[in-house]
Amino acid sequence: GTGSGIDPFITNKQIVFMGDGTFFHSGAVAISNAIQAGQDLTFIILENKITAMTGHQEHAGTDQDLLGSPTDTQEIYDIIYGMRGTSGLTVEKIDPADRDLWRKTLERTILKDGVKVLIADKECGITLHRRLGSAERKEAKKFGFLPKKQHMNITPEVCEHCLECTKATACPGLITVDTDYGRKIDTDLTWCVNDGACDRVTMSNDYGKNVKPCPSFEQITIVRKKRRRYTLPNMELSKLPEATRIHKMTQPGDTWRVHMAGVGGMGIGVVGALLVRAGHFAGYQVAFSDKKGLAIRNGGVYSQITWIKQEGQGARDKGQAEGQESSSVLVPRPSSLVATSGLIPYGQADLLLGIDILEAARAVDPREHFRIAMKEKTSAVLNLFKQPTVSGLLGKQDFDPYKLRDRIAGYCVGDNVYAKNLSALCEQRLGSKLFVNILMLGVAYQLGYVPIPASAIAKAIKETIRRDVRRNLKAFNIGRKLALEPMALPDKPQAITWEQLLTQKMRILRKTRARGEAHATAVETLATSAIAVMPSLSERSKYDLALRIYDLYQYENEAYAKRYIDLVRGVYRRDSADQQYLATNAVIWNLARQMMIKDEPYVAYLLTRHEKLHRDAQKYNVDAENGDVVSYSWHNVPEIPVPFVGKVRVKVTTRPWMMKIMRHFKLVRALPSWHKKEKDFREWYVGLLDRIDLGTDAGYQNAVKVLELPAEATGYREVRYPKMDRVRQEAEAMLSRPNLPPPQRREVRKPQPV
Repeated sequence: GTGSGIDPFITNKQIVFMGDGTFFHSGAVAISNAIQAGQDLTFIILENKITAMTGHQEHAGTDQDLLGSPTDTQEIYDIIYGMRGTSGLTVEKIDPADRDLWRKTLERTILKDGVKVLIADKECGITLHRRLGSAERKEAKKFGFLPKKQHMNITPEVCEHCLECTKATACPGLITVDTDYGRKIDTDLTWCVNDGACDRVTMSNDYGKNVKPCPSFEQITIVRKKRRRYTLPNMELSKLPEATRIHKMTQPGDTWRVHMAGVGGMGIGVVGALLVRAGHFAGYQVAFSDKKGLAIRNGGVYSQITWIKQEGQGARDKGQAEGQESSSVLVPRPSSLVATSGLIPYGQADLLLGIDILEAARAVDPREHFRIAMKEKTSAVLNLFKQPTVSGLLGKQDFDPYKLRDRIAGYCVGDNVYAKNLSALCEQRLGSKLFVNILMLGVAYQLGYVPIPASAIAKAIKETIRRDVRRNLKAFNIGRKLALEPMALPDKPQAITWEQLLTQKMRILRKTRARGEAHATAVETLATSAIAVMPSLSERSKYDLALRIYDLYQYENEAYAKRYIDLVRGVYRRDSADQQYLATNAVIWNLARQMMIKDEPYVAYLLTRHEKLHRDAQKYNVDAENGDVVSYSWHNVPEIPVPFVGKVRVKVTTRPWMMKIMRHFKLVRALPSWHKKEKDFREWYVGLLDRIDLGTDAGYQNAVKVLELPAEATGYREVRYPKMDRVRQEAEAMLSRPNLPPPQRREVRKPQPV
């Protein structure tokens, strides 16, 4: 109706969106009015057979009513076509999953004059994945495990962090990960629904139109023959002691308040409902308040719960403390109820359960409309997993979970703050991050922050979570165990020194290459001799240098790696410890990036190399000894030079055997036209190393900026080329400017006290 109302006052093309529920509620009248008024309007109706906007209610187009009984249906297309009358109304119904057809239809329809109606006929994504999830659970229940499962995956080494995928989708199933090669994009197993939207991203610019920008996306299929074997040690969860309560509720009217902070999909509502039930089982008066908003779309949510001690509750508490579980619920007499709100007063929370660290920080920020924590009162259990925001995925904002932990701790009781990356632990040990809410509740209980017996919480879990009760109870008890023994589930060791890294890489070379011992010896000699002649580098720089020597050896050969070492050493000789070898560090990173051009043979190598396959096996719990089999497929569009024709883009679905053949085609790099732009950029960067001024402070600062500029040239071909052009222009401009000394800092005298 708004679109029809403002149409007389604008001259540009206008587009109106509405759902099918809105169409039956009021949209049909607006379309009828627009036809009668002869307006220039495109109505796009999102027909998903449900009123998704307000909670998935039925409407006149669904085949059942509110009670689930069959009912007559009305077809939106027929209704609109019936309005056509003598007008030139255009109405079409298309499945938008066919993106090419949908895009062409949109362009053609919007540019027409008059009223146009496009019906996007596609099931609501939420109901679709609920239905698919239900089918998976039935199959898993039938066999005791899920025989076949597909996942979208990203290979971080292939990812260039150009962010084209996040810009196009802003999908919460994409996360950022920090690797030895910098920040990359990866898929989150808990959030990703495997719809392939990220793999279908295209972009256009002066170098190409509607091209697929990234080869790092792949589809992984896991086939299992037996139940998965989880990597949980014997933790003796049946012998856990009852917690010693820090917060005691002894007098009628005493209260306990908890604020649970997270984002949609983390189970804030589930654990909130669980604690409401547990409070009733213990005989407390319970008040609560939930904020959901864009919960299903990864928006911020919270739940606040208050328990109030009732008169005559002492005997019940004593019985439960002795392990006696009662199936009855103590209903307080109306006269004994305490007038209270479900909202927590300013600074009055006893427990902050921060399932999302960013939302937990929001809960203690005094600039917000509420602040629930107080230094003398509040305890906290925090999850340090970094769930990226949309702004973070777009590269616009960032945050450090550990800095947020310290900020939150400043508003809590000093020793009563427990913080750990519990989401990662849940995914590694229990197969999903979705158990983190219950695990954190177990931690909070065992630390004494929840004034209730474990039996009441266990009963609430059974009655609230009807699905997968056993694993949720296990998650609760694992949380209790972690509170008692923080190292009960230690993190898996990673290479932390360059010597340890080199040992790992030599082992891989011996295992994966013909004449592996000779290759391992060659890499070891190259790395150790390079580090020996650059002894003043930091341990982190030595680690980075050793890793890139190994990578360049794998990329081409020993001579290519030697060239890299000589170029780095040339800068090192002119560098100094006073400048912390910043120029050398910049060259270690950026020279390797330019020398290892991610052409088709190298990408094929990265997609099939040992390190990648080993990491995937850990991520997806692939157990070959248990009969698990993993298969890969890639939907890529490589550029192939064709004689007398030029370069041609070909859509192809490749398999591992094809990639393993392609990785050996290094000879194509000798072709003059093979990735010529990238080769020219590489040689330009090599030439910079002799042009930079490292002799003066001003020149040094300018040189480091120039050496680091190529890090901004990310992506593949059409994405990368405009950035390469810009980087070269900026670098040349910086080198052409005179190196002026840094401005003198004026001393500002403080006024003397009177």
